[in-house]
Amino acid sequence: MTEPRDIVVIGGSAGAIESLGKLVSLLPAQLDAAIFVVIHTYPLGDSLLPAILTRRGSLTAAAASDGEPIVCDRIYVAPPDCHLMLDQGRVTLSSGPKEEGHRPAIDPLFRSAATAYRERVIGVILSGTLDDGSTGLRLIRRQGGTAIVQEPKEALFPQMPENAIWSAKPQHVAPVAEIARLIASHAGKPGDGGEASIATSDGTSRNGGEVAVGAGDAPGTPTGIACPECHGVLWAATDDAAPDFRCRVGHAYSDETLLESHASSLEASLWAGVRALEEQASLAARLATKAEKRGDRISALRFRDRAGRAGEHAARMEGILQARLAKSA
Repeated sequence: MTEPRDIVVIGGSAGAIESLGKLVSLLPAQLDAAIFVVIHTYPLGDSLLPAILTRRGSLTAAAASDGEPIVCDRIYVAPPDCHLMLDQGRVTLSSGPKEEGHRPAIDPLFRSAATAYRERVIGVILSGTLDDGSTGLRLIRRQGGTAIVQEPKEALFPQMPENAIWSAKPQHVAPVAEIARLIASHAGKPGDGGEASIATSDGTSRNGGEVAVGAGDAPGTPTGIACPECHGVLWAATDDAAPDFRCRVGHAYSDETLLESHASSLEASLWAGVRALEEQASLAARLATKAEKRGDRISALRFRDRAGRAGEHAARMEGILQARLAKSA
């Protein structure tokens, strides 16, 4: 089997499997390209996506394997809980830090493809939420490649396409049927109107591996904001081809994803506070009972008072959380 002339990288999240299935059903059996797919998944068991895509189209799909060669007319699917990345002529899998709260994430695939194949890359963003893939798609354009985004009005979840359009300024915004035609017509041809190919500093090595970020070893400025995943300091990027924020160990976020991740982290912390107060109330009530049994009325009153106050605080905090959840529903 021969190495492909072009590399097609496709990313999506919620609602993307339906769009992807339609897309591959419209692609020809001979494309002179290899296709790489990252769809946000749960890290449990084997993915059924390769079998679904093989049934839907004329190209064979399989879960990617670390180090395997890149060949024509094949669909490589990111396996659960692994980043899928590319080097010249081969696939790289990584269990490195999550990006945008996901592993696999779209941006590592897009960044590594742009670095290794430059103007030979066609990047596609499908239906999904938040904005994973926007930074990588922007880099694909900067390296001379072609950026395509699903028409948001067609996507089941338009937020990811909308963010990609705003961030990457793609050459094409189109429904799935037109995206298939664009891929078929672009494959084997030079990039369509990508920006001038320039070297970038995107926080990855040549083979897409993560590099540590810190005070003296990477560009950026410390923000004073904690990483939702590991609670280390986040650094703000100075290069617009890099993730907006990255911590020392490599967790990476766009600004919008960071806001949502911090909201989730805050909620978890508040519920932990409710639990701690309820446990304190329970323990104080237990001590009060023990004090009463031994006839220590003063200690019993003190523990009963403490249990009551902890219970009131827990109920008040839980009420705030419930009201917040109802408002966001």
